[in-house]
Amino acid sequence: MQITQIMLLLGLALGAVPSYAKDRNATIKKATITQKNDQQAVINFTFDKPVKYKIFTLKSPNRVVIDLEKTTGNVKLPTIKSAIFSKLRHATRNTSDLRIVLDVKKAVTLKTSMKGKQLSVALLTAKPSTKPSAKSSTKPAHKAKPKKAPKSSPTIVPTRPRRGDFVVAIDAGHGGKDPGALGARGSREKDIVLQIAKRLKARVDRTRGMRGVLIRDADYYVPLRKRMEIARKNHADLFVSIHADANPNRHLTGSSVYILSQNGASSEAARWLASKENNYENKLGNTSLHGKDNTLATMLMDLSQAATIDNSLTLAKNTLRELGTVTRLLHRKVESAAFVVLKSPDIPSMLVETAFISNPAEERRLNTAQYQNKLASAVFNGIKRFQVVHAPGGKLKHYAQRAQRGASRNKATRHVVKSGESLSVIAQRYGVSENKLSRHNRLTSTHIRIGQKLYIPTSS
Repeated sequence: MQITQIMLLLGLALGAVPSYAKDRNATIKKATITQKNDQQAVINFTFDKPVKYKIFTLKSPNRVVIDLEKTTGNVKLPTIKSAIFSKLRHATRNTSDLRIVLDVKKAVTLKTSMKGKQLSVALLTAKPSTKPSAKSSTKPAHKAKPKKAPKSSPTIVPTRPRRGDFVVAIDAGHGGKDPGALGARGSREKDIVLQIAKRLKARVDRTRGMRGVLIRDADYYVPLRKRMEIARKNHADLFVSIHADANPNRHLTGSSVYILSQNGASSEAARWLASKENNYENKLGNTSLHGKDNTLATMLMDLSQAATIDNSLTLAKNTLRELGTVTRLLHRKVESAAFVVLKSPDIPSMLVETAFISNPAEERRLNTAQYQNKLASAVFNGIKRFQVVHAPGGKLKHYAQRAQRGASRNKATRHVVKSGESLSVIAQRYGVSENKLSRHNRLTSTHIRIGQKLYIPTSS
């Protein structure tokens, strides 16, 4: 097959930095793509000086990510037909680095090399198998009778594991046809919260081991359940929804933080369990609900939701405490409500009402970069305190692991928390240590709720 070389369109500016400056950024001088066949393509980048780089792949969707340290360059890919890739995007990271993302149509393996000032990246896909089977060479072709699938067992079915950075899904409320609350001076909630969300994402992206994902990055409307779906597709470890409250009382001020209420959790559990046979969303972390009987599926959902709400409460408390250092708090305790965007059973989620846009003084502050940065920093600090405990070195355990422990509890004693009971009282009643009871139920704090189900460990 004839090799087709495609020159990438480059808009490059060297700037006014002297060429002898040792700490100046490298610049992409030339870039080409060689499409060898349907299974292989090679990208070559030529720089004006050697660069440090990192390359990795991502799935769902498939992407190749190239991080170039201290590099500048405006790279555009012309529209072409390729069996391997579709388009190329790039953006500046950490003010000085360049990230290039190549959208690929199927999973690829990479071969890279850096020789002097040239970086070569080969993208390889698996060749389709054309080898005939032994039977087809001696017998006429016919449809093979499919083997009966083994009966499903109550073991956990793993899905694709989450890898890489601690992912924070950041949801700017409202958008597009939905302006949200309106200020006395005409400020629109959808505009202000998007600016705060972008500032929060920038803080997250600057932090090693963390990555932010914007649910919407411009003025358009995203349906509420679609926001949850976007977070799940990006394998988010946290979900944060940013809002700016309004009230007929224009003197009302202050921030507040919400997590999912027990009623909201119950309604969501019912929705998931009712559609578990045909809903692709029904995976709790690494655990699929497909093929589970109703009793086990209900137990897996209960375990996942209880742990998620506990984690959400820890996250929200951290954030509320941080917000109290930069602004007045409307409520000094975390509130709960049945907001749709908080209903993911396996992603700790919170909704932050940053301030009252209906209050003239807060509306003025909300429109300033300084106050937006303060609010974004406060929310980030709350997230960071949570991430330190739950990220690699202590990252959130896959909910499949929690559910797998739950599967072994089919015959275990289950206790429903009643009014006036504490973790220590329940532990004493069943003759187990408080620590063992906490570990057995994967609790992150001693806080328990009325109606919460606890599984009692055996004394052995």
